[in-house]
Amino acid sequence: MNKNIILGWFGTFLQLFLRLSWGVISVPIAILLHLNTVEIGFVATSFYVGYVISSIPWGLVIDKIGPNKTITISALILVPLNLLLFFSLNSYVLLVIVYLIDGIVAAAIFPSAMKIVAISHSSESKFTFYIALVESAAPITILVLSLIATILLHLWKFIYLLMAIGFLLLGIFSSKINSNATSTEIRRSLRIIFDKRIALLTLIRLGELWATWGTTTWIFPMLVLYRDISPSLSALFLLLFGLGQLVGIINVDKLVQLVGIVKVILLTLIGFIIISLMLTISNGILILSEAFLLGIFSFLYRPPTDSLIMKIAGNNSAATSIGYANAVSQIGTMIAPTVIGLVLYLTKSFTFSMITLDIGCVISIISLLVLESWL
Repeated sequence: MNKNIILGWFGTFLQLFLRLSWGVISVPIAILLHLNTVEIGFVATSFYVGYVISSIPWGLVIDKIGPNKTITISALILVPLNLLLFFSLNSYVLLVIVYLIDGIVAAAIFPSAMKIVAISHSSESKFTFYIALVESAAPITILVLSLIATILLHLWKFIYLLMAIGFLLLGIFSSKINSNATSTEIRRSLRIIFDKRIALLTLIRLGELWATWGTTTWIFPMLVLYRDISPSLSALFLLLFGLGQLVGIINVDKLVQLVGIVKVILLTLIGFIIISLMLTISNGILILSEAFLLGIFSFLYRPPTDSLIMKIAGNNSAATSIGYANAVSQIGTMIAPTVIGLVLYLTKSFTFSMITLDIGCVISIISLLVLESWL
């Protein structure tokens, strides 16, 4: 594994940890700042608003100047932002503004990581495997969070200090590595946005992210606050959820080769709906087994989807295509946390919240069936 792949994985891990940790530390921060569920969800949404509005511009920048320079710029800006929350978190307005700027800046990292993969491995048969390798940062992030969730309820402020240190190291390492990327004319990269197959894949990705990040953001507090499950058992649920994601993503390349890329995406979307509905009526040990299965089905569709996007776009426009896909599909991620928070506020119902998450999968399934007729 070359240094650039490791760098892309580390950067992806850090930006995911920055946003996903909110699903845990939102509990003590909500108590500190007296926040309701809508306000809790809006903090996550503010991050994704920033992420959405800057993803396409970052994609163009990455294709123009290269992923390593872009990662360096992004990482070094994120250092003082996290230090600000470590030293002075006493206002909800400040919290929302910083998470908004975090989203704007952090949006550069994942498309850069995908550009690195495209440069190094797009011509290889195991292209999906390398995408899955970088995207394994997501389940590993969840695993780490699950292991330290109960600790973070008391030491949540140190998350921001650790993030500042991590982004500083990322910026330093990235500045010393060359990805061998070639500059791409901006007009050429922009043309890929108007490909109808990319547009439909982006809609599929939107539904996937609605389900994945809506669940990841809310599942821990929902179990604690609306299913009366203890924080320790909810942390174990999160651990098994993340482990399921990791097991799924490790085996995704084999599944793609076995049944085909479209069928893998379709089957995992259907699996998510089934397990999420089962979770609303289950109790005890059964919930823990469903946590593992929900993890498998909540992320297995991502690497094949991103693989299709970049194969259609080609190496030179890989970052722009993923940046565009991020910009549009992250609307699902941006809206889902606040929508789930609103559903909980109005209904106090775990069941209605899980059904709301399944809407994303339904959108993806319909779009995938249309795309299949075009491929």
